[in-house]
Amino acid sequence: MLIRTERTAEWRRYFHRLFRRMRADYRRGEVDPAELKRQRAIALRPIVRGLCGVVGSYYIIIFISHFFYETGMDLPIMASLAGLTSLASWVFFFWTRGTENTHRLEISGLVVNLLMYINVVAYQSLHFEPPKLVYFVLLTLVYATSAVSLRVVLPSSLVAIVTMFFMAHHAGYPVLKQHVWVGIAGIVTAFGMAGIMRTTIFRAVHARVLADKHRHEAQVLAHYDALTGLPNRRSFFTELDVALIGATRGHAFDLALIDLDGFKPVNDLYGHSVGDALLIEVGKRLRAVVGDGGVVARLGGDEFALILNRQRSDDALRRFGEDLCDALRETYLLGGGVCANISGSVGFVHSEPAAQWSASQMLERADYALYYAKQNLRGAPVIFDRRHESEMQDFGAVDQTLRSSDLESELYIVFQPQIDLRAQRTVSFEALARWQSEKLGPVRPDIFIRAAERSGLISDITLILLRKALVAVRDWPADMRVSFNLSARDLRSLPAIRRICDTVRLSGIDAQRIEFEITETAMLSDLDQALEALALLKGMGSRIALDDFGSGYSSFGYIHRLPADKIKIDRSFVTQLLRHESTVKIVKTLIDLCGNLSLDHVIEGVETAAELRRLEEIGARYIQGYYFAEPMRAEAIRAYLTAESWREGLKQTG
Repeated sequence: MLIRTERTAEWRRYFHRLFRRMRADYRRGEVDPAELKRQRAIALRPIVRGLCGVVGSYYIIIFISHFFYETGMDLPIMASLAGLTSLASWVFFFWTRGTENTHRLEISGLVVNLLMYINVVAYQSLHFEPPKLVYFVLLTLVYATSAVSLRVVLPSSLVAIVTMFFMAHHAGYPVLKQHVWVGIAGIVTAFGMAGIMRTTIFRAVHARVLADKHRHEAQVLAHYDALTGLPNRRSFFTELDVALIGATRGHAFDLALIDLDGFKPVNDLYGHSVGDALLIEVGKRLRAVVGDGGVVARLGGDEFALILNRQRSDDALRRFGEDLCDALRETYLLGGGVCANISGSVGFVHSEPAAQWSASQMLERADYALYYAKQNLRGAPVIFDRRHESEMQDFGAVDQTLRSSDLESELYIVFQPQIDLRAQRTVSFEALARWQSEKLGPVRPDIFIRAAERSGLISDITLILLRKALVAVRDWPADMRVSFNLSARDLRSLPAIRRICDTVRLSGIDAQRIEFEITETAMLSDLDQALEALALLKGMGSRIALDDFGSGYSSFGYIHRLPADKIKIDRSFVTQLLRHESTVKIVKTLIDLCGNLSLDHVIEGVETAAELRRLEEIGARYIQGYYFAEPMRAEAIRAYLTAESWREGLKQTG
């Protein structure tokens, strides 16, 4: 008894593990239950419709055969049942066409099963033949292979087998004995076949649904940004190609590129989780502003793109851009109580079907407008126009020429003096880059410097110009400094800064005589990286000047973080000195600020005696401008220092 109990327990554990494994197979991988049910119905539909079609055809034959084999009242009974079964089967065959409803399939299968059962029962009731009791077993096999679910198989099979046993019992014990084991084998076989078939079908359906889900997820990942849920670069270019085709048919549109200003410092300060939350919020704000009027995509990092379905006028597009920038500028309340403030620069370009631009050409123009915005109007929109087209073409020619020129021989330096009004002498010279191209002739500095920055050649050019400047410094008085401009790319590259330091050391010039000028925009593009670069320069002993102060953000909030020795006040203030008294107050405030922070100041762009006189009145000390001297070649400096001809003009202003 104990052995039997243990064996029963073992069998129970075995079936329990088998059941759990089957359930696990069904549940492996998260799938939508409704979709799984729909796909099961689709998989089972051909089986049920096949049953209906076969039974409908079979009973047409049976209907006809009854007219040959039946007589009397048996004929109308059997013919009617056969005809009804055939008709009902074909009705269900068409009723289930295209259905994805499991209940409809179950009803169809159950009714057809019932009609087949009634036909067999009627035949045996009218013409009982013990050997044909096996038809009930055959019915259970049909039920097992064609029914949608076990709740259809179970009652149908049990009714058929019980009916067989009942009729066999009435026929006598020998007949019953003969059919008992046949019935048991039939019911076991039916349930076994039903379980195996449905398990196989349902596993296959589950695997297909799971594969479809993974394929859909892969497609989503291939076309959408995983972080923000916006279309990604690949999807964006697909949409852009479609938009360009539409533009040739009269459906003009606008394209925009957006780059966030100040994102990297937030990301570096608070970590990637906060940076990710910020990008998600940016995506939401962009979608809110664009609405249904276009496509918002994330191209990567902190760069986004817009395809605006309806082309706007320049004024309307500029207003839209301002709304966009205003939305991006609002304070971001992120997790952990973090408040972040960033802005976004936007470059727009109108589609022009006549120009027949490709996607990359149109994107290049939007990118140029964005570059212009970041260089000149950070945090504001810029629309690509004919002037930008001309500049871009010039940049293209300049870029190609830069790459193929002997820059060592073609680049040179001119120097403009910086004057100490109290000491009435020149104390420093700013080194200014010039390029006399063999192919293009003289090229404006703003053009070739920007082209070099975009092409990545600027670091090489910086080293060439720095070496030339240091050679000139050797002939100057030992107390005279040189100011040398560094680009944003130089500051973003620690290897480039190290090469600059090595160049200074190899020159033999005292590093304290070298003042490196940096711009506000160069600092703000990556403040932490710039601070690290400036620390290397300061560690060498060089001075740091903040150039063009006032032309950009003029943020006093970060000045205390800079290892600056001097602030250069932008010439845009000088041009307004004699027109607006408020400008005079601003300049005086800046001069006082420098004094309070123990910083030197230099005021750029002084060109007239009246401007100089006004600056002297408000306490300006260091001046630079055409009033004193134009930029000069290195060989002209000795004569300039000897003459210091500007002193006569300075005395006349007193």
